Amino acid sequence: MRTLIFVFLFVAVSVFADSVFERVNLIETKINGSVSEHSYNLKKQPDGAYRVHVPIAQLTADIDYIDIVGDFGKAKKGEDGYFVLPPNSIGSFTKDNGKAEQRNMSLPIFGMKNPRNCFVAIVKGLRFEFSTIVNVENGNYLMFPRFHIKGIEFAPYEDLIIDFYELKGDNANYSGMGRTYRKYQLDRGEVKPIKERIKTSPSLKYTTESIFVRLTQGTKDRDTRYPLQTAENASEVKVVVSFDEVMEKMRQFYKLGMRKIEVCFVAWNIEGFEGRLPDLFPPDPAFGGEAKMKEAIALGKSLGYQMTNHVCNWIASRNAKRYSDDIVAKTQTGDLMHYPIIRIPSGLSYVPCFQVVYDKFIDEDYKGMQDLGFTCGTHHIDVTSARPPFVCHDPRHPCTRKDTAEYQNKIGEKCKQYFGGFSSEAGFDHVARTMDFALYTNAFFRTKIRAKHLKRKYDLGLLDNRTIPLWQIVYHGIILSNSDWETIDLYNDRGCPELATWRRLQFWEYGGRPVFYWKKAEPVEEVLKIYKEYQPMVYLQYEFMDFHGEIAPKVFITRYSDGSEVITNHSKNPFEYKGQSVPAEDYKLFKASR
Repeated sequence: MRTLIFVFLFVAVSVFADSVFERVNLIETKINGSVSEHSYNLKKQPDGAYRVHVPIAQLTADIDYIDIVGDFGKAKKGEDGYFVLPPNSIGSFTKDNGKAEQRNMSLPIFGMKNPRNCFVAIVKGLRFEFSTIVNVENGNYLMFPRFHIKGIEFAPYEDLIIDFYELKGDNANYSGMGRTYRKYQLDRGEVKPIKERIKTSPSLKYTTESIFVRLTQGTKDRDTRYPLQTAENASEVKVVVSFDEVMEKMRQFYKLGMRKIEVCFVAWNIEGFEGRLPDLFPPDPAFGGEAKMKEAIALGKSLGYQMTNHVCNWIASRNAKRYSDDIVAKTQTGDLMHYPIIRIPSGLSYVPCFQVVYDKFIDEDYKGMQDLGFTCGTHHIDVTSARPPFVCHDPRHPCTRKDTAEYQNKIGEKCKQYFGGFSSEAGFDHVARTMDFALYTNAFFRTKIRAKHLKRKYDLGLLDNRTIPLWQIVYHGIILSNSDWETIDLYNDRGCPELATWRRLQFWEYGGRPVFYWKKAEPVEEVLKIYKEYQPMVYLQYEFMDFHGEIAPKVFITRYSDGSEVITNHSKNPFEYKGQSVPAEDYKLFKASR
């Protein structure tokens, strides 16, 4: 790290000594390339944190970025310990050289354990404007945050605040890191436990105790010949699961004895999956039209199922009736913000500003969904929690990343008002205060499996070839989740049978809620197996996940706040625990004694 003499006007207070957390270096890089460094004495907080606080006035327009470097973020190759990145990544100290930079921080935390100390950092001001860097040179590890002041693209809207928590004793591990952030979220009222929220939300109680079955109605071909689709060149909608077939599936579920299923219509809207958004209505005639959809919803309700649906607020297609350039988010240069996936069925598409989505579309859409019969369930919105919030520079509706997050939460609140609950795609927790369920929190196995199929080397860089349930330690008992994209449809080996056992075990090890994402003729009997396997585990959804760790080679313990434990045995041999045998490549629940 470069060391230069620099005079910088921070208020510095030294209130303790003889601690590795006494001070950090603030290294400022200007837009013109000049670099300056300043030693900053941390201020002890009432909750025990050591704080860096940079007021807005000192975040001047000539700054590119600020690095905050402390000795507690250092380690050497071969030392015991690890570094942790959200949502579920861990890295041991095994490399000579390398670099990892994570810009999209799904949780505003990072941490490290080494032989000298253990800490977790929580970014409490400018949480959307930083990345975490792990740099290794000649076996020397350095972990630090970088705040992208120029990258805010607006004048800074709040102070830069980061709190470092020293973790000791039983807290000095990644479980302690997760519990520390969970406590912060709970103490400030940002989130509330499921146990508390179900007292006023019957739909959340049903969601918690049910499995999630998503049925895909259909889509169009992704035809790149016609970026701008018209009535003349648009491909036909392909039916995958019609509304009649949805009804048949539900009857099969009920006949097999499955009484608690939350059924989600996916791609029911006009032109199907990633279709003519933001237009939704009418339900596409190819799937059976409005009358059949209403019939299917009514049937599901009569069987006692919670009926919900899937929408996406991230797409504005040129061929939509409600499209105009006015609704699209604008870049810093005034250009329309393109949807990040170019080849989607609806053709040329952009990203609408969430302020416009909230102001212009939500009430109209949700009233329309209620008219179809969606009145009680966990409404699913794609993408929102799978990507960090973005900026919009349209002068009619300018939004910082923080503003966009606020509008996404306002939409989440509308979900609860109209339907009872809100779920989304992944684990970015800027919508934690309104979200009830995350479809997945990671995509670790998906990357690994794709690499295998493409016959590529699977290289994690500085990270270990495993994950940890960091996100679940924070949010289990607060937000329901499925741990990984590849733990959807547990019966399906995804063409990678050597990972099938690991995927199944990780799902139960991480306290997942079962999810099925059906395209066509999947075996209903396989759903029944998972449904039955879930029943003795349901009560754990109301508990916090307090500890996770390896207690023997390839054997892990997950301990919950009521004292219940799940032992997951990834090894090839049985494992004895508390007088009972946990079979090889299997798991066992040990209920808390009462």
